[in-house]
Amino acid sequence: MSLNIQISTLLFSFIFGVCFAFLVHVNYRFIYHSNKLIQVLFTFAFVLLSTLIYFIILEKMNYGTLHIYYFIMIILGFLLEHGMLNIS
Repeated sequence: MSLNIQISTLLFSFIFGVCFAFLVHVNYRFIYHSNKLIQVLFTFAFVLLSTLIYFIILEKMNYGTLHIYYFIMIILGFLLEHGMLNIS
């Protein structure tokens, strides 16, 4: 895999982590709903849809090659966005 593809995939993973954290914040009332059935169904659908979107885009970018540092970038993006939302 070329260096350009790796860098673009790292950047995409970071941005995906930021977007995922933002969407968790937007959908907070459904993910942490008082009704357990709604909470479980919505959380399952949200995570499944997010995972499918990530892997479909990853398949288009680098033919589905997955490395541990892509997950690290998702986590860093999530933590950065989550920290920014808690500060403001």
